[in-house]
Order: sequence, then structure tokens, then C-alpha cells
Amino acid sequence: DGEPETTAYAAAVNVEEENGVLIFERYANGEQSLKTHSDRPAHKALMDAMAARNMTKRMVYASSFTDAPNYGWWSRPERQDAATSEGAILVVLGMRFRDDVSRDKFIELSKEHAGYCLTNEPDTLIYSGGFANADSDRADIKDGDLIFVMACTDMAAVDQHSNDPEHLALGLKFQNAEITPQPTFMKSYRTTGLGFLWR
Repeated sequence: DGEPETTAYAAAVNVEEENGVLIFERYANGEQSLKTHSDRPAHKALMDAMAARNMTKRMVYASSFTDAPNYGWWSRPERQDAATSEGAILVVLGMRFRDDVSRDKFIELSKEHAGYCLTNEPDTLIYSGGFANADSDRADIKDGDLIFVMACTDMAAVDQHSNDPEHLALGLKFQNAEITPQPTFMKSYRTTGLGFLWR
């Protein structure tokens, strides 16, 4: 019967450090859906198989976050091929704000830009984010931080997005609104073709 509430489950490799692996997971009903996933016999079988093969791993950083309401998009149904493709680039960025008012204003301004990207950047596959649910004990992530996620078909599409005049103008809008988020981390990953970014 699968896991219909698991809306994304994909493996990606850090573009700068090939031993760094991101498991990108999204769950329709938050912790409830995550528990359903973790309680399945298939999940235990995977953990047992990894242990039997002495496949050790160390979790460097982990975070769960709740989607920012009506902010960007998490899938492009018209690009279903890209959901499972190898070589897509996932950019994950943490941002901290001096207060919730600044954070909400940042989201409001970048929400407008997301609409532009959806229409004009077909190779931008995901453009959204959410609020960290708790402090992380493994990374510089605090409760309430904005975790921004963007996925593009390849690095050329990332560069095209970054150098678009509309994107460059967005920085000036933040500056004029006196919004100065503190970047806490930024990591880029390349999908392996194992799993799916959406379905």
C-alpha cells in the first residue's frame, strides 16, 4: 500500500563533499506521517540491513520544519520526470531574523518573487521553505529559523536563477525594507535518482 503521506523521499550527495548525503523527506501530516514511516517493517529492515553490512553513518545536522503557509511551491506536476531524475540540485539555506516581523516581511517580499520564478523559470523545480520546529543539537538551527529550499534541474539553472535581474532586484527590496537576515548555513546537493522529490 506504500506511504501516501510520504510526499518526498530522495537521496542527494553534497556537491562539495561526496561523503555528505542528504535524505530529503517531506510528510503530509508532519510527525504523525513520520511515525507511520518509521514504524513500517520496511524501515526496520533497512536499518537492520545497514547494520549487518557495517554501513556506519554520522548525522551531521538534522532539522524538521513546518511549511511557511502559501509560500512558493514544492512540486511541478508538469515536470514529473524531474521528480526522480539524477543530477537535480537542491539548495538548503538557513536564515535567522531579528524578530518575527522581519521574518514575515521577508517571506511576503520573496513570496512575490516566487510567483515570478514559477512562471518564468521552468527549470526551478522547488522554491519554498518553512520554520524550524526546534533548536538543533547538531547544527546552527534555532526554533523559528527560516529553512529555505530550492531545487533546479542542474547547476546551470541555479546560476540562471541567481543572476536573473528580478532576483538581483529582490536584494535591493530587502535592503530598502531594512530586512537583513543572518544566514546560518547553506548547502548544495545533487540528486542521485534514488527516491522522489515529489509525487
